[in-house]
Amino acid sequence: MAPVALMSLLLVGALAQHRTEWTYSGGALDEEHWPREHPACGGKRQSPINLQRKKVQYNPSLKPLNLTGYEAQGVEFPVTNTGHSVQISLPPTMRMTAPDGTEYVALQMHFHWGSVPFGISGSEHTVDGLRYVAEIHVVHYNSKYGSYDLAKSAPDGLAVLAALVEVKEYSENTYYSDLLSHLKNVTNSGESTVLSGLHIQDMLPQNLQDYYTYQGSLTTPPCTENVQWFLLADTVPLSRAQIGKLEASLLNHQHKVMQNNYRRTQPLGGRVVEANFKYQPNPERGGGSSQQQEAPCRPIRPGPGQGDDSLSQSGQRC
Repeated sequence: MAPVALMSLLLVGALAQHRTEWTYSGGALDEEHWPREHPACGGKRQSPINLQRKKVQYNPSLKPLNLTGYEAQGVEFPVTNTGHSVQISLPPTMRMTAPDGTEYVALQMHFHWGSVPFGISGSEHTVDGLRYVAEIHVVHYNSKYGSYDLAKSAPDGLAVLAALVEVKEYSENTYYSDLLSHLKNVTNSGESTVLSGLHIQDMLPQNLQDYYTYQGSLTTPPCTENVQWFLLADTVPLSRAQIGKLEASLLNHQHKVMQNNYRRTQPLGGRVVEANFKYQPNPERGGGSSQQQEAPCRPIRPGPGQGDDSLSQSGQRC
């Protein structure tokens, strides 16, 4: 009887694990139903958000971020298909010091994207209602906790350095060539490979000085509300072909092409978004680093199965 009981428990456990696997769309635990298993996903300080530049508060006391170890070369980086994104594991020698002096240890870098064939851009944060083609997240934990496992539930435990991606029609970003050419080695969920030719700092925007910051959450379950966000004002350029490769090369845990792996924007509520630079609505080209230029955008349409969300599912793409 004991072996039968054990097998029954294992079967129930396996079924429960399958049922609670979260998704962006489809299945019992799609984005709309995340709070059922992960209550924090229904909280009041969720991410991502729509960033309204005219409402951002300029804070001249915010110092530039201090990134150390990001320029390291010749390092081996494990790359994994998590079933929700492609993730690059980062060495603890990569660190970020925030304006208040808090030191964060880099943990991993991953991406969110949409579906170009269906006209859907896939950044998580939007700027004045405009969704960019993709978004990069570098996840860090507060060094004072010594490990991610201890920091992940602490109120000041996490920080994410984020960057938006925009399409440059004929310009290939060679710093992404190595990663994109090896996606075929991690096609299926759970598969991993190791790359040694990545230059992480060069995969980020050129301007690492200007940023927006606010208090929010992880954008995937468990959606813990303990993340200090730093969204860089500058963008990362990728060619249309490179974006297409990112969107078409991986399978999710449902064995479907991994696309539209972004969360809809969440209410800002009473939170304040600050910036360490002044926003100028109509800057001239070639202005200083404190001027953010308008990105060229064009209308997009919702894709199949997408709802009518004016900020996240339609509007314009960049």
